[in-house]
Amino acid sequence: MIKKKMSLNLLSLSLLGIIFFGFLSTAVSASTIYQLGLAKSTNEYTVIQYDDDGWKATINPASNPKEYFEGDANVTGAKSKQTITWWFDQTYTTYYALLSLYFSIFEYVAWNTFLGNLTAAGYNETTINDNYTNTYKAWYGVSAEWWFTDGEFEEKPDNNASRIIIMKDPSNFKLILDDCNSIIEDILSDPKIDTNLKFLLSNKTGDEFLWQLAFNDLAIAEPHGNYLESLVSELGCQNTSVIGSTLIIERFGITNYTVEISYGERGVMSSFTVKDISGEVIYKITSSNSEWLFYLILIIASAVSVALVVFVVVRGRKRKR
Repeated sequence: MIKKKMSLNLLSLSLLGIIFFGFLSTAVSASTIYQLGLAKSTNEYTVIQYDDDGWKATINPASNPKEYFEGDANVTGAKSKQTITWWFDQTYTTYYALLSLYFSIFEYVAWNTFLGNLTAAGYNETTINDNYTNTYKAWYGVSAEWWFTDGEFEEKPDNNASRIIIMKDPSNFKLILDDCNSIIEDILSDPKIDTNLKFLLSNKTGDEFLWQLAFNDLAIAEPHGNYLESLVSELGCQNTSVIGSTLIIERFGITNYTVEISYGERGVMSSFTVKDISGEVIYKITSSNSEWLFYLILIIASAVSVALVVFVVVRGRKRKR
C-alpha cells in the first residue's frame, strides 16, 4: 500500500514538473526580447548566377531580376553596395505604417496623386489615427546604397538615405496588416472614392504582405531564427517557412518556384536565391561584409607580425651561437 502511494506521489510530481516546465518554456518563448544587431558596416552584394532562359521559363518571359533590384541586377558579376550609417528608435502610427509599408508599391508620382485623392475623401492622418490607435515601436536604420553595376561604383551612392525597418516586436506586423486591411475595406465600400482608385486596392494575405516587406527594407532583430518564426507565424503565412535565418517562400509564375532570403549577422539580407521547380538555382546573390574583411586582414597582419618577430629572434640567437 505504501509503495502504491509513493508511486502515485512520484507520478503526480512528475506530471506537475512536466506541466510547470511546459508553462515556463511557453512563457520564456512568448516573452522573447529582441536585440538590435545593426552596426556601421558595408555589405557588398554580387550576382553570382543568373540563368535568363530559366528565369523566363519559370517566372515570366517578360520579366527579369531588375523588377526586384535596382541597376544591372540581371548581369552575372554585377555588384551593389550598402553602407549602414546610423539608426534610431522610431514609433509608427497606423497612418505612417499604411503609407510606408502597406502602400510602398506605388511609385512616387502615382503615390502623391493617390494620397491626394484619399486625403480629399477624408482619409487623412488625423482621421485614420483616431480610428486606429495602435502604435508600433521600431528601429529605423539609414544606409547609403549603390545599385547593381557591372562597372566601378560611383563616388556618390545612388541613394544616400535608404531606410532599414526593424519592428521591435514582429507580432506588430500582424496588427499592421489587420488595421491596413480594415482601412482598405472602408475605402472600397466608400462611394466617395473614385472607382479607378479602388481598382488599385485590395486586401493582402500574410504571404503577400511578407513578400512586399522583403523588398521594402525588411530587416530582422536577434535572435534571428526566433524573430523570423514569430513573423511568419503571426502573419499566418501558408507558403512561407523558416530554416535558421532564412525565409523560404513558395511562389508561382509559369511554374512553381522557390525564393530563399537569408539574413546575416547584422539582420539585413545576406543572400537571395531563386530555384526552379526541380530545385535548380536560376538566380543567386551573395554578400560579403567589410567588417569581417577588416578583422580578417587584422588577424593576418598580426600573424605576419608575430612570425616576423619570431624569425628575427631565432635568427639573432643563431648568430650569437
